[in-house]
Amino acid sequence: MTTRTSSQLNDRMPLAVVGRGDTLTAGLLRQLTGLPVEELTPYQAARSRRDWAAVVVENYDLPNSGGLSGCAAARWQMARHAGVIVVGLDDPEGRRLAAAMPGSVYAYSDGRPQADLTAKNVRLRGGRLEFEALTDGELTRVRVPCGGEPRLYDHLAALAGALALGVPLSQAADALSGGEPRSIA
Repeated sequence: MTTRTSSQLNDRMPLAVVGRGDTLTAGLLRQLTGLPVEELTPYQAARSRRDWAAVVVENYDLPNSGGLSGCAAARWQMARHAGVIVVGLDDPEGRRLAAAMPGSVYAYSDGRPQADLTAKNVRLRGGRLEFEALTDGELTRVRVPCGGEPRLYDHLAALAGALALGVPLSQAADALSGGEPRSIA
């Protein structure tokens, strides 16, 4: 996948997270980037005409009768207004968007090597979720508290959003793992 760097994006624009609201992903993106993050429902996202530095779509809802889910439809609509769309390749709709819009997508996955960010060796240990974050040029260990339930995809989506905007992997992994959050703004 071809990705854009933070120098190609206006890092003063807000980020959008499309999903059910009050998401772990949005909170983590705020921590990792220091940028404003707006949370939108699929309906709000589809109606939005605003420009975004990046759009992360949490596509956890299954589509009705074989069509696109609300989140996936919003992702396609917002792609025209975003510097980069962050998609999960473990979702068929994310794979379809990534194939259709090379250069506009930063992809993440739990194991797919064609993703820009891949989680490897995922495990639960001592009340923590641990995984190796692999990009085309770096590999680093990420350790985050499990909380009530492990949320691998929330952490991957936030990490991918930060990386798509130019936050170095080691810095983002440190911030996720409890280090000092650093701002790119």
